[in-house]
Amino acid sequence: MIGLYLTYLPDTEPPVPEELLSLYRREKLSRQTNGLVRRQSLLSELLLRHALRESGLVLPAALELRTGEYGKPYLADGSFFFSLSHSGNAVLCAVGERELGADIQLRTPFNEAMLHRFFAPEERDFVLAASDRDAAYTEIWTEKESYIKAAGRGFTLPLASFSVLDRAIAARLRHGTAGDCHVSVCSDADALPERIDCIRVENSALLG
Repeated sequence: MIGLYLTYLPDTEPPVPEELLSLYRREKLSRQTNGLVRRQSLLSELLLRHALRESGLVLPAALELRTGEYGKPYLADGSFFFSLSHSGNAVLCAVGERELGADIQLRTPFNEAMLHRFFAPEERDFVLAASDRDAAYTEIWTEKESYIKAAGRGFTLPLASFSVLDRAIAARLRHGTAGDCHVSVCSDADALPERIDCIRVENSALLG
């Protein structure tokens, strides 16, 4: 079963001992000066640690993360799969025993140029026919992002090259909302939750 964990960024970057962070995370943070992006990156790993503990994993002092051919991070010991995402001040972590991808996105205004550039024809028709185009556009976008994350190929898999409305792909997806955000998860169909239900985690639980 997949666990979905959600937290929100604090106003300032929390003081986290470097030795608690993976080498992967330390290297990312060392190259980043934007305060918002730094907090998103840092809270992503803290939320991942929390989600793994909640899943019963005994953690080392720092996670050992490696990256696949296309840059997707994974646990070196292969004990769990995970996917991280953030949008604005929301940070999402999905963990499970099967390969997966997850995406969170604040409700995004419908953009026709992006629709024609990145969406498959049937996805465009779905959005254009919707009574709430912003919601439909954001839903499809998060589903496409979660699908390519699960595939582990990043944007080497062009977004317009597949449709999340295809029956075989749709069977591997779940979509829902959390506050002002849309959330999608992609994995094997029998590993998916019945519905999107994010566990809210306070910053204090991440820093304790």
